[in-house]
Amino acid sequence: MSKLFSLLIILVLNFGIVAEDFNLPTKADYPELNKRGKDINTFVPKDWEIVGKSFGDLNADKLEDCALVIKANYDKFLNKNDGFRWDSFDTNPRVLVILFRDADGFRLAKQSNTFILAPDSPAMSEPFQKIAIRGGVLRLDFEVFFSAGSWSAYDYSYKFRFQNGKFVLIGADKTELTRNSGETESRSYNFITRRMKISTGNFASDKREKIRWKSFRFKKPKTIDSLGKPFDWEIEKDYYL
Repeated sequence: MSKLFSLLIILVLNFGIVAEDFNLPTKADYPELNKRGKDINTFVPKDWEIVGKSFGDLNADKLEDCALVIKANYDKFLNKNDGFRWDSFDTNPRVLVILFRDADGFRLAKQSNTFILAPDSPAMSEPFQKIAIRGGVLRLDFEVFFSAGSWSAYDYSYKFRFQNGKFVLIGADKTELTRNSGETESRSYNFITRRMKISTGNFASDKREKIRWKSFRFKKPKTIDSLGKPFDWEIEKDYYL
């Protein structure tokens, strides 16, 4: 059982939150995007907006590609939210869009309807935080934070490189912070070297963090498609990315 799922169980037990009480997207709520367009706005459907974007060369052709995160603005997914920190519990669908530039504008290289999660609890903050392209690598940052039901908060980063026609995961980072004790643990995975860096410490202490390295195994490289969505891959026993 993933830690994220465990946190949701705590919320259900403590506050009676059941996902079925809220409107959540179905497959029919996700658009079929244009395959080609003169500019990035061509790939943003009506009643959708861009909530993150970055430009950079992803396929090594020396042209500036673009990666977008878009979100719908449908009233039916603006759920009533009483008694929690955030005024709006917005479960509108989110989509990851990757565009390759060519002589005529842009073409759709990847659409993922699952990798950009919506919050599934009124106590959960927006998971998606940032998208960036640097040195040919696509990076996506997320957080898992609950305003009630858990002392733990998590930051995640995923790094993908386009190779052999797929966006392959080459690195990932996960940081856990326990707010009541101040304890922190960060794990940085390099899927090329199959080595990981583990850092532990306490943000309330002056002591230097402890760092150790170790090797890890996995059956085959993950891609955006095979990962499906964040936080679900059991990379180590009881440890999820």
